[in-house]
Amino acid sequence: MELRPMRSWIHHSRGKVLRQAGAGRDALPDLHEDMITRQGFEGRDSHLYRRNEPTNWKRVQDDADHLDFDGQLLEPTDLTDADGGPIRLLHNPDVSIWVSRRSANMTYSARNADGDELYFVHEGTGTFYTEFGPIPYEPGDYVLVPKGVTYRIRPAGPVNYFMIVESIEELGFADIGSHGRRAPFDPALLYVPTPKLDELGDGRNEDGEWPVRIKSRGEYNSAFYDFDPIDVEGWKGDLFPFKINIRDFRTIMSDRIHLMPSAYAIFATPSFLVGNMLPRPFESAPDSEPFPPYHRNMDYDEFTFFHRGTAMSLPIPLGSISLVPRGLHHGIPAEVMENFKKTMKPGDHLDMAIIIVDTLRPLIPTPEVQATRRRGQHYSQVGRKDQAVTTND
Repeated sequence: MELRPMRSWIHHSRGKVLRQAGAGRDALPDLHEDMITRQGFEGRDSHLYRRNEPTNWKRVQDDADHLDFDGQLLEPTDLTDADGGPIRLLHNPDVSIWVSRRSANMTYSARNADGDELYFVHEGTGTFYTEFGPIPYEPGDYVLVPKGVTYRIRPAGPVNYFMIVESIEELGFADIGSHGRRAPFDPALLYVPTPKLDELGDGRNEDGEWPVRIKSRGEYNSAFYDFDPIDVEGWKGDLFPFKINIRDFRTIMSDRIHLMPSAYAIFATPSFLVGNMLPRPFESAPDSEPFPPYHRNMDYDEFTFFHRGTAMSLPIPLGSISLVPRGLHHGIPAEVMENFKKTMKPGDHLDMAIIIVDTLRPLIPTPEVQATRRRGQHYSQVGRKDQAVTTND
């Protein structure tokens, strides 16, 4: 077993600070706690205690601003065309994030030769029909389709919404460290498919052929068959598609200190992580804080997809998508935090379910997602009508 020691024991304190960072902020009622970190939340960090809220800027240039998108306005071609496909939202050389809203059975089978595909099911039920066997899906499912696996999707109804993370590197589970092999979830809960031949005969085009649409180097080309290419009757090995639902992820919690989002990672590569911030009780120890400090992540862009609930009591439309670029502060407004703490009771729960993707390299928004952008609705800007955005021209 490899133990990971703390990277640095050299810590200094100067001026007015809390004895324990992230706890007992009432001891400095006129100051705001601000966290600056490296390597997400795993590297060196410092907490600064400042007079003003760092998110309360007067104006910010457009390229640096929080990006907030209305995911319900996205219209991938598979929303209205059975032969269509997903729409790409953001990308860098390591990862691309897509949305699919497939409303009918695919008229082709798909095979991605560029990378793994991780589907998160926001809405809908149905079946991923794969070479390894069928995988039924429902809201809250992660369905991982490894690179090169042939599959097609058969929705049970017209309303479906998938958020897709496409990874160039092989996507595996995040390191759970010393928590053991049954936390935050038991690997025996993975749904692993068993072969079953398709009796409906879908996946065909208008000519009665079975196309396999292959993605390679970002381009799509098809091979056509006179028989269903998903004709496997058995398999063995350690490379296979599977699913797991967020209800089976048992969130790691602490009653005395607020854990930062990397504590909720479930999938990871060397260049990004996927996590889920899920319902849990609020911290209730006398000096604990139910909210994280203000934060600027210096090494990661932070993408979020809002699945259900509220964000710390702030209402957010379901399907909302946001991107916080590295270097820019974000955090719950102080007035919102104070009002919530005044009404908070023992046993109150955080009710949000948010999927997060933190990336080492900056994410580039596509024109398609930029067209759905909203202004001033990111949770860090709620209630701040005096802020303005300027262009870089």
